[in-house]
Amino acid sequence: MALKAFTQEWLDAFLKVIQDSQEYKEIAKEWEGSVSIIVNPDPSKGVPEPIYMWTDYWHGEAKDFHYCDKAEAETAKFVMSGDYSRWKQVVKKELDPTKALMQGKLKLKGDLTYVVKNVKTVNKVVDLLTTIGTIFPDD
Repeated sequence: MALKAFTQEWLDAFLKVIQDSQEYKEIAKEWEGSVSIIVNPDPSKGVPEPIYMWTDYWHGEAKDFHYCDKAEAETAKFVMSGDYSRWKQVVKKELDPTKALMQGKLKLKGDLTYVVKNVKTVNKVVDLLTTIGTIFPDD
């Protein structure tokens, strides 16, 4: 069953797939901290307003994924933001998020060195995300 991208139902499925992954638990033992994801608006693609999502990880556990407002998003340990088209490429595994951060295609507020040091964790999260059937607003 495919879910609409960037909805609470989609976030719930994302959380569950991570929580169910023993491989993620092993790879992410060292990861500490919340990551907010900000999708910039693109009305021409069906995204009329910014989307703010909160994801929280702690030593191999995925704890809480939910919609939030800008103020809450800005309090995450890592704040990742980018255009809708870039996030779509990440979800479809057409764009590596770590490379996108280094190339300025996505922006990061937080410790990039920590993210790069934990690149296997980041990649596993994206791998798991791509297992969710996703319907994008502009599809």
